[in-house]
Amino acid sequence: MSGENPPRRLRGAVAGGIALSMLVSVAWWAVAPVVGRAGTGDSAVAIAKVAGASWRPERNEPLFIAVLGTDVRSGPPGGGGGRCDAIHVVAINPQQRAGTILNFPRDANIAGYTKVNAACTNGPDRMVQALRNHTGIPIQYYVTTEFSHFIRLIDELGGVEVNVPYDMKDSPSGADFRPGPFRMNGSQSLAFTRNRKDTPRGDFSRTDNQGLFIQASLAKFRAEAADPHRILDYVRAARKHLKSDVPLSDAVKLALLAREVDPAAMRNITINGSTGTAGRASVVFLAPGDTYHRVKDDGIY
Repeated sequence: MSGENPPRRLRGAVAGGIALSMLVSVAWWAVAPVVGRAGTGDSAVAIAKVAGASWRPERNEPLFIAVLGTDVRSGPPGGGGGRCDAIHVVAINPQQRAGTILNFPRDANIAGYTKVNAACTNGPDRMVQALRNHTGIPIQYYVTTEFSHFIRLIDELGGVEVNVPYDMKDSPSGADFRPGPFRMNGSQSLAFTRNRKDTPRGDFSRTDNQGLFIQASLAKFRAEAADPHRILDYVRAARKHLKSDVPLSDAVKLALLAREVDPAAMRNITINGSTGTAGRASVVFLAPGDTYHRVKDDGIY
């Protein structure tokens, strides 16, 4: 990526990579502290390929990305050491250019964990395996984030317009919104996706709102992708904020798909369940019905 004018194919791959990884990873803000400093480096987002996984869109195979956010208050994204307190799987059907966002409550009692958010303690790959075991969905990539640089990233790209579903006035998170469209900067986005106390269903509503933000972010990128000047803004942001070990050939595929997906065709599904106890812990028992089977088949709910 050196030089003043990287090849167009590489620029598209980088822009698509930052867009897809950035836009699907905002859910982590729900558990990020309001203040704090980043650890080493400027990386806001890390995207990685699951060991041994493959994705072949030319065969119309659906794309599955786990979106994970930890409660680590410093350090690089994906570095491990904390709990995954924001958990999503984004599924995209490349042929239909549509898909599903699956949102998981962080206290879900699944995959042998009292609370599945503990799966990230030794690194995000453990959470990915837990999600694959629980859902049967063959996740190919995963995204993690570091919040303080991530807020700056959203500000650098001009914010995101979100359709706020209801009144929010929550002091702990800082959420203060009226229903309807609202262009959010980084700090406001953080507040919107952190708020759980002033919502109809607590953590269920919070993870659902994170999905709404993912949809809004995808809409932003799709609207701006046709403007070469804006694409260069994404390239600059990628150079500064994105850490990736995804092969270039995969990045090109992700870039092409990110530009084609219709955000209006992405269904936002929060896995339902009920609260209860496991030992002395308050947990969520999920009731997914046939959701996983339907999404695993072609990415469409």
